[in-house]
Amino acid sequence: MPELPDVEVRRRYFEATSLGQPVARVSVHDARALEGVTAAALGRGLRGTRFVSTARRGKYLLAATDRDSTLLLHFGMGGELVYTRKGEARPKWSRVEFHFGGGDRLHYIDLRLFGKVALHPTTDLSEIPDIAKLGPEPLDRSFTYKRFEEAVAGRRTTVHQVLMDQELIAGIGNIFSDEITYQAGVRPDRPVGDLSAEEMRRIYDRMKWTLRRAIELDADLDAHPERFLIPHREKDGVCPRGNARLVRKTIGGRSSYFCPICQR
Repeated sequence: MPELPDVEVRRRYFEATSLGQPVARVSVHDARALEGVTAAALGRGLRGTRFVSTARRGKYLLAATDRDSTLLLHFGMGGELVYTRKGEARPKWSRVEFHFGGGDRLHYIDLRLFGKVALHPTTDLSEIPDIAKLGPEPLDRSFTYKRFEEAVAGRRTTVHQVLMDQELIAGIGNIFSDEITYQAGVRPDRPVGDLSAEEMRRIYDRMKWTLRRAIELDADLDAHPERFLIPHREKDGVCPRGNARLVRKTIGGRSSYFCPICQR
């Protein structure tokens, strides 16, 4: 599933390609991609508007229009955005197609149909149910170490579960939770209440560093250096430092990989 870095890269792509362009019409090629809006209502709501700003909250991309509405995109298990020029073929698995006045189009791609496209009659993100329930953004300056401590205080679950709890911290999934705990040298199955102050601080610092670095790499997992866990995060994978074979463990119903030597 696309995580915070992936969605941030998609947000920047949306902004670079589609901001300010007049929406001529919307084609819905598979209504199963929609949530809370019909194809006809989506078309009526966006026709004649322009996208004036974008935002990302957790794993959601949001685009505000000049009609005081917000397009919400969630990318499910591998959704993408593809921008095509006038005359270019429609990409495979394009579920929703936004046509602009000049003939160019933005496509919402979702092979497995686990994502969603919605339109909300507000630009106040606190009024959008999916967004209102999210925890703080881990890369915001306001998300200080003190706020991190307060968010996890009293939790009886594991580090992996806390990092992935969207109501505590927005945007982190399996892949980057594993990378954060590897970089911090802490096992993901440790109860968060058992961590020392030093370990807590390392997780907080490595969380911000890991997510920022992933964005710098355009969220391309193949571009991550060999010293990261990500290139080795697979069955029979070996620790980047060569210390041990990685352990795969189900934690809170989700899979996690870690090095039993480097992570304590």
